Amino acid sequence: MNFLYIMGLLSTLLTYPTQVNSQNSIKNKKTEQFLVKSKCDLAKNTIEKAGNQKNIALVNYDASSQTATITYNENKTSTSEILKKIALAGFDNAEYMAPDEAYAKLDKECQYPRDKKMVMNHQEMNHSHHNKTESSQQQNQLTPFFDSYFSLKDAFVKANDSDVSKQITVFSKALAAVEMGKLSHDAHMVWMEILKDLETTSHQLSQEKNIEKQRVIFSKLSEPMYKLAQKAHLGYTVYYQTCPMFNGGSNWLSKDESIKNPFYGNKMLTCGSTIETINK
Repeated sequence: MNFLYIMGLLSTLLTYPTQVNSQNSIKNKKTEQFLVKSKCDLAKNTIEKAGNQKNIALVNYDASSQTATITYNENKTSTSEILKKIALAGFDNAEYMAPDEAYAKLDKECQYPRDKKMVMNHQEMNHSHHNKTESSQQQNQLTPFFDSYFSLKDAFVKANDSDVSKQITVFSKALAAVEMGKLSHDAHMVWMEILKDLETTSHQLSQEKNIEKQRVIFSKLSEPMYKLAQKAHLGYTVYYQTCPMFNGGSNWLSKDESIKNPFYGNKMLTCGSTIETINK
């Protein structure tokens, strides 16, 4: 019997209990199947890793039929969001074409034949439809999130403990409400890079009750929010500002050009300067 066949069979048998357990941990479960193009044996692990999300989504990929069986919590995610992650990993599928740069990064033996017509249509769509549909979708997704950040920043400026606590809760909810699958490609890539940092910092803010310590934690949001603002196309100008005196130098984002320092409030309200203007 073919050695590779035996190894593949053993791998399937060994992973089957894990897959069953993972499926059982997913609530509001729904299962659907989709075409995902691939060529090499390594594709299975890469595709499944790209789409899997603990307790939310499980992808089981059959390379022989090029079929991805997706089991997911329909209240937490969607097949569109999962298939977009798989496309960003380099694999064309029933809903999304992989970005050219993602496809090019696949090992040569894994670069499957692409439907030229689909690629051309995808490129045309990126040029004509991208700015209208995706920009509108991502603005709808990110506007409430950035609004919650600016409201939190203003609460720190006013140094109102109860308002700070309230706005931390609003920020956490706005963060959780962002649907990554509806972001543009550029914003999506940044979101995947910064999401863990945002979630960690948001959790730290909610656990801390001392406003001075909260300000130190708040300063950690500046870098990921800055990266996202550069790709978000919010429709208004964002000012990236800095205070050289707080915690060895700390930054924040503002919709106002005038300096209103969130780290010192009324103690040194105008301490700082604008280091970059991010245009709409």
